[in-house]
Amino acid sequence: GGQPHLRFVHEAVTAEDAAVRLLGRLARRGEERVIGLYPTQAVGDQFATAFPNLPGVVRAFAVDDGRRLTDAERDGGRAAFGIPAAEAVVCLVGGWWPYKDFATIDAALSRLREPLHLVVTGAPLDDGVLERWRALPNLGLHTVPGPVAESVLRLVYGASDAALVARHPGVGKESGLVMDAVRLGVPLVVSDHDTELTTRLHGLPWALTFAAGDPGSLADVLHTVVRQPPPHPGPEAPALLGMFSAAEQADFLPRTFACLRTKEPRC
Repeated sequence: GGQPHLRFVHEAVTAEDAAVRLLGRLARRGEERVIGLYPTQAVGDQFATAFPNLPGVVRAFAVDDGRRLTDAERDGGRAAFGIPAAEAVVCLVGGWWPYKDFATIDAALSRLREPLHLVVTGAPLDDGVLERWRALPNLGLHTVPGPVAESVLRLVYGASDAALVARHPGVGKESGLVMDAVRLGVPLVVSDHDTELTTRLHGLPWALTFAAGDPGSLADVLHTVVRQPPPHPGPEAPALLGMFSAAEQADFLPRTFACLRTKEPRC
């Protein structure tokens, strides 16, 4: 029940017990007063199965603000971490949550045969793992405990030749880290955990994918970054991942809400 509204649904992480299912049946008519906004098709499919009568639209949550990294920010990032311009850098951003595959990253880093810098920021972090990484012979570790301000995050991305994203197979929710990297103009090293995302990235020179859960595959890609850093994504890259500008998103939301109120065909 309640007032008509739009609701972004990022993921489903719980199961419904008997009491919740009963409440759901009592409020079933209220589904007509809600439009679900699903950042990925995988999330949309999941909710269509659970709530077949709930109107829904697949629409990226992240927006492209057009504020790509500048050359000055890239130089400033390297200077902030004391990393020479000629040395390879990968960043690992965000808290260490269960859907992220740090075991594969851990095993891959131990296989490095060439020097690589890794900038880690976020919260929570695993201090024990970081200490192990700090002792690896071919890894230069730089840590910025989070959460951090946007200006610091831009320095982290600015210092990096690529952003590393590793998730367990089957995780299909939108990756804010992927979207951030692309809108800022940072190349990606990303696992093939999500078939739709992998399809979108296929053939793009700035996106290097590796087999999810495969340390050897990730190590090979990291060596590729060391030898030949990928090019930066261009300003057209956000649209390739379904991102819209802030103005386009602001226009879409009230139009979609109007469709709900007037029962017109979905916009």
